[in-house]
Parts: sequence; C-alpha cells; structure tokens
Amino acid sequence: MKKPQVSKIVVLVVIAVVAVIAVGIFTLSKPIKQSEAAFLEKYGLSGLTVQEIVQKLDSTTSDPAGLKASIDSNHLVLMDDRAEVRLALPKDEFYLSFAPYLTQTHPCAIHSLASCRGELVNQEIYAVIIDSTAKEIVRSNFTTMENGFVGLWLPRNIDGTLTVSYNGLVAQAPIKTHAGSDTCLTTPLRLN
Repeated sequence: MKKPQVSKIVVLVVIAVVAVIAVGIFTLSKPIKQSEAAFLEKYGLSGLTVQEIVQKLDSTTSDPAGLKASIDSNHLVLMDDRAEVRLALPKDEFYLSFAPYLTQTHPCAIHSLASCRGELVNQEIYAVIIDSTAKEIVRSNFTTMENGFVGLWLPRNIDGTLTVSYNGLVAQAPIKTHAGSDTCLTTPLRLN
C-alpha cells in the first residue's frame, strides 16, 4: 500500500517542479523584453523598425556614445558595456553594405555600422546588381553615406554580381544574400 503513496508524492513533486520552472521562465522573459526596450530607448531607437535603426546608424559617423552596432545575415546586433540586444532581420530581406574605393580600404565580412569607414564619402556612384538568372535587382545612382558606404536591403537567397561605376572607373564583385553570407563588401571593389 505504501508504493502507490510514494507514486502520488513523486507525481506531486514533479508537477510542483514543472510549475516552478514555468513561472521562473515566464518571470525571466519579461525583464528581457523590458531591458531590450530600455536599451533601445537609451539610444533613441525605440519605436523604430530594424530597417530604420540600420538606416539611422549606418548613415552617420556620429554614433550614440558607447553604442556598438553590427549586422550579420540574420541579426542586427546592438551592444554597449552593459548589454547586448539582437534584433532579427526580416525573413525576406538581406542588408548589404558596400564601399568602392580608389586607394585604401579594410577587409570586412560583418558590417559594423559604428566603425566601418570607406574612402569615398558623400560621392555619387552608379550601381547595378544582377542575379544569377540575369534578373536585374538594382540599377540606380547612389550617394555614399558619411561612412563611405552604400547600404541596400536586397531579396534573400540570391547569388549575383554587383557592378559599381565612379568617374569612369568600374569595380565588380560577386554577392550572396543567404544565411551566413557577408554583409560588408570592400576589398573586391577597387575601382579601375
């Protein structure tokens, strides 16, 4: 008769443990969302979409003090000395930042919105992106930002070619917009 009694106690203990864990997870998930909101508020980014945050941070060289921002193929990563916030990119969009150059650049794979600098600042360039099926994705004039880059939201999961023209000089490089693809394109874009 004692055996069923022990089974009931074990079942009750398991239920109690599961309930405590569930309450703990719920309680922990709330402050994470609150701290994310507080982090975005601290840097004047609350209420903005991921695309708007990227545009705001990538288009200037004067970043909010202490904020570091980078963008990989899946997330916008914002951090300071106290916290890190990872915001998912739209499922159907990929951000590519590229900087054509004449004499100097830096190797780059993951674009840092806070520290990547290109040589051609506030210069008009012409860019064409054609995918592997010969479909034209982009054909337009752009003005490089204060950081010397042009940032574009492109369709995900394409392989293609980027061609950049500047003052009669041309550079060309392959691009990919898959999970794990580079979001920063520099060294192949030397203008000749």
